[in-house]
Amino acid sequence: MLKLFKTCVLAALFTALPVSAVTPSPAMIAQFQNLSPAEQQRLAKQYGIELPTGSAGAAVTQQAQPEVLVPAPAPVQQSSTTDSTPVTANTSTKRFGMAMFNSKVSTFAPVDNAPVPENYRLGPDDILLLQLFGKQNSSTELIVDRNGTVNLPEIGPVSISGLTVGQASGIISNKVREAMMGVDAAVTMGKLRTINIFVAGEAKTPGMYAVSALTTVTQSLYVAGGVSDIGSLRDIQVKRAGQTVGRFDLYDLLLRGDSTGDLQLQHGDVVFIAPVKATVQIAGEIKRAAIYEIKSGDSIDTLLSMAGGTTAGAYPQSVVLERYNSNNLRDLINLDLTNAVNRQMALRDGDVLRIAETSPRIENVVTIAGAVVRPGFYAWQQGIKVSDLIKSFWSDVHLTADLDYALVVREINNAGDVKVLQFNLANAINHPVSEANIELKPRDLILVFHHANETIQRDKLNAYIRAEITQRYSLPADVKWTAEDDLSSKAFQSMLGYDNQVEAMQGQAGKSSTAGELRIVDSQTTTNQNSVGAVVANPDLGRGALPAIMQRMMSQLFRDKNILALSASFNRTELLYPILKKLKMQVRGGTDPLIISVNGEVKVPGDYPLTEGANVVSLIAAASGLTESAFLSRAELTRAVIASDSNSIAVNNIAIDLNKVFSKEDVVALQQRDRLNVFPIPDWNINRTIEIRGEVKFPGRYTIQRGETLSDVLERAGGLNRSAFMAGAIYTREDIKERERVQTKKLAQQLRADIATKGLSESGMSSTPQDALFMIKQLEDQPPIGRLVIDLPSILAGQPDYDVQVQNGDLLYVPRIDNTVSVVGEVQHSSSHRFQPNLSVDDYLKLAGGTRKRADDERVYVIKADGSVMMPEQNGWFAVKDIGLEPGDTVVVPVDTEYKDNLTLWGQFTQIFYQSAVAIAALNTF
Repeated sequence: MLKLFKTCVLAALFTALPVSAVTPSPAMIAQFQNLSPAEQQRLAKQYGIELPTGSAGAAVTQQAQPEVLVPAPAPVQQSSTTDSTPVTANTSTKRFGMAMFNSKVSTFAPVDNAPVPENYRLGPDDILLLQLFGKQNSSTELIVDRNGTVNLPEIGPVSISGLTVGQASGIISNKVREAMMGVDAAVTMGKLRTINIFVAGEAKTPGMYAVSALTTVTQSLYVAGGVSDIGSLRDIQVKRAGQTVGRFDLYDLLLRGDSTGDLQLQHGDVVFIAPVKATVQIAGEIKRAAIYEIKSGDSIDTLLSMAGGTTAGAYPQSVVLERYNSNNLRDLINLDLTNAVNRQMALRDGDVLRIAETSPRIENVVTIAGAVVRPGFYAWQQGIKVSDLIKSFWSDVHLTADLDYALVVREINNAGDVKVLQFNLANAINHPVSEANIELKPRDLILVFHHANETIQRDKLNAYIRAEITQRYSLPADVKWTAEDDLSSKAFQSMLGYDNQVEAMQGQAGKSSTAGELRIVDSQTTTNQNSVGAVVANPDLGRGALPAIMQRMMSQLFRDKNILALSASFNRTELLYPILKKLKMQVRGGTDPLIISVNGEVKVPGDYPLTEGANVVSLIAAASGLTESAFLSRAELTRAVIASDSNSIAVNNIAIDLNKVFSKEDVVALQQRDRLNVFPIPDWNINRTIEIRGEVKFPGRYTIQRGETLSDVLERAGGLNRSAFMAGAIYTREDIKERERVQTKKLAQQLRADIATKGLSESGMSSTPQDALFMIKQLEDQPPIGRLVIDLPSILAGQPDYDVQVQNGDLLYVPRIDNTVSVVGEVQHSSSHRFQPNLSVDDYLKLAGGTRKRADDERVYVIKADGSVMMPEQNGWFAVKDIGLEPGDTVVVPVDTEYKDNLTLWGQFTQIFYQSAVAIAALNTF
């Protein structure tokens, strides 16, 4: 009874478990149910087992149904550190087929609804359902006992052991019809029996299991938790009565869906999982990269078939096989899998087959970039020309396209060196039979430029750069520089600045320029601290990434389809940058790069590729033509020539008449290092202007010529009005403003140095260095005035010594008559007063309430109405002599920087007295 109780309680408790080591038979369950509930609870309490909620009998009855396995093992156990996969080339790669045991299903499905196969043999504990109909209608369950018989009501025992359901149904029906007249019988399969099997070998949880009679080999593997790390998936044996009755290769089921070897198990069968013998790994461009178990005689072709074949991007012509040699060291074998002989090569344990991807470059392609409507990659065909790809000015190029200058960049060797061909796009489209319509070759690049340095859709390029910055940095909200409108131009200019620095450093070190991406470190990602120690975010945080981002874009401009789609947003200089860099990189043997340059009166000065047959006309076309101020009668070509008798370089300057060049009377061919300089027409600048404001008869902006004076311009302006205040005229000039900017910057630098020196040498400063630096910053932010002091009355009087030659950007302002004198600075009340000829400087200071304590009375000065400064003569200690003030003058009282209040003064006196007393006391000790 005790044994029966243990079995039944285990059956009740295993309801929520995936497997059960022991499953009670219906007879055992029936005997347990005959016990009273009190007896069941007593036995459960005695053995420390809590029965499920409800009556024990009900719980056992619910569990008593035989079960069939659904693919759901116990959680996969982690292998110990001592276990390892046979292939050690890549331990992170999983073995094929092991994942099928990783599904998470925690219950078994009852067999009641599962169809019973025709070949199922009845045995003890199977239940048949007998339905009688006719004169007598009834139904009953027939349990097959240990002798293989069932007891038919009113008929007796019938032996059906080893029969199929169909055979047993026929025998029972005949017995019923023979024994009971007018009664027929229908026999169906009820609940199935359980069988005991043993899972041995390299299972994760080997042992004996009670399973459904319909259990197959694969289901038994799930019961045991799957195959261990060193177990074989291709050699699973079924042993019955000491004989091997079947072998199952799980790969047949997984790869081909063939379950013929998945035998139905019988009571007492042993499922033996052999250790894995040989594994290989396949990686790279393969559809199912993994570690595969192989059998003797398996070839590379077999492995490719198991892995699902190569991907579309694989390059089977160059495959690498890693293999252990006789010295147990790895060797590499190069294979061409397009060769059938190589595909039949036999595999060995530990082999690793690596299939690389094909080159991302497209072989038969023509790339179009720049000012075209649809930049991108196009198929190359034999005999294709430029006009076949760019057919119309209206539908294929932008309205800003330069039709006089376009390039074809062509590879000339396997090293990737290029040459550049120049053609006229308008002629190529309008005259397809002309030489301008170049026949294209594979991998040609067609570049179409905007006129001058124009661009379109620049906002798309800026948005792309912002997105790149966002991916690289998590910038705080107070960093606003990424919203700048011309972000792409700043990125390009910063990249050029880094390039120039690198070239300068390489030149100093005596090293040539090397290929590769410039590594730029963002030096602006630090933070600043204010005077109280709070961290303040750098407003330029992340800006140092701009050169690197732009350089990556330039290096991928003609290869990345996303960047290529933005090529219409690049200007002429930016589109030429990758080409010029490539021409510089392909220089070998001390030769010069195929680059020429043009400066001066052209629309886009700079460096350009030296194309085949290049001449002065083609170079000017590359620069988008001449400006309207170009001097056609003379230009200069500078050419460097290496002397034949030495290694020195001689520079020749060749005068060129552009009129003859354009008329084709003189064809000047170009060569490397040539530099063309186009001069402007002498005194061409018709945009030089001066602005006159205020009390003149005709104020406005006047065009000036070289050598014209202020008196000449005032005469053109009709002279002054009657209310004009000539002495107070203000005249400003741009170059003076620039000099003031430079002087202010020098002064600020000197003040910073003085503050630093004072901070190191003195203590007890009245103000903090941060306050002083803030004032210096305010000083730097003050816009320069650029005022030039003039004597307008003398100029209008016709005195040539006082007249000035006007310059572009000059400004003359003539105010109305001003009859006031202003007093500013350290006075009680800064104010303006009516001019009185009999009042002196001292009188006007009194009218302003007198000076303050902090005033520097010895340095009072007067700013005259014309902008000049005058220092009054001093008489005595503080009195100011009379000085002839004029209307519009300003009296300025500066602050005394050495002023000390009484408290500070008495504090210094006290310190002096204290030090003297200490000295006297010291002397008295001697």
